[in-house]
Amino acid sequence: MITLNKYLLFFFIISFLTETKSQVQDSVMPISAEQHWFVSLNAGMKMSGIKDEDFVSSNYSPLFNFTAGKWLSPLFALQIGYKGFYFYSISDDLKHHYDYLYAEAALNLNNALDPERSNRDWSLLLHTGVGYFYNHSYGKPNTCVNIGFQNTYQIANQFQASLDVSSIIGWDIYQGDADILPGITLGVTYSFTF
Repeated sequence: MITLNKYLLFFFIISFLTETKSQVQDSVMPISAEQHWFVSLNAGMKMSGIKDEDFVSSNYSPLFNFTAGKWLSPLFALQIGYKGFYFYSISDDLKHHYDYLYAEAALNLNNALDPERSNRDWSLLLHTGVGYFYNHSYGKPNTCVNIGFQNTYQIANQFQASLDVSSIIGWDIYQGDADILPGITLGVTYSFTF
């Protein structure tokens, strides 16, 4: 009789925990969160450097950013991307053409701080990674870091508008010492499953 009571108690505890876990997952995760792939296209502007003398109109140039990735959980995504096409420097009037291919991780800060939030239309993402930077004017490749924040807002069922503020940071990518290419872009992200 004691053995039967232990099994019944064990059964009820497991049933309760399974049901509780299921309810928590349903309230925390959007449906099929682990299955969401995404592609993003952003356009904006960048400049070379962040010193006072770098904030002149001749130092601004267009920035294009394309990314593709997958949300592995409601908190964590992996993505690959491309940034380009050229930047200006205050040292000359030339277009410095470059290509930057990178891989990075993204963390959804909203879901990390409040996993049970009811409004999931808006998200703040921290993203960082490394990539291959090639300055065609400089003639040599470099490994650089990409780091930034992306603010996204759901505008339709599978579409999000995004504002991204990020920087390519490296050593000797255009002026022989610690270099930075900060940029800001607006764009659209399309999410899908397969």
